[in-house]
Amino acid sequence: MPTVKLFASLRKFAGTKELSIIGATVGGVLLELTRQNPLLGTAILDGGNLRPHVVITLNGRNVIDLNDSVNEQDVIAIFPPIAGGQGE
Repeated sequence: MPTVKLFASLRKFAGTKELSIIGATVGGVLLELTRQNPLLGTAILDGGNLRPHVVITLNGRNVIDLNDSVNEQDVIAIFPPIAGGQGE
């Protein structure tokens, strides 16, 4: 199973920093992840689409296509939007 690594607030929602999730594609893994943990689903997805500014990497490369295939050794990292900086 691919390994999913969660960062920042996503770790709090899941109660862990890493999970093994079944799926043949990045999108399939995300769907299973959010099925198992609906709180993560609301943080990552909006109406079935990736929320703006959520960054997903597959083995260190930014994912552009959620239909990218994954295998047992792959690592998917999910980064939520990070607010920062100073307002003016």
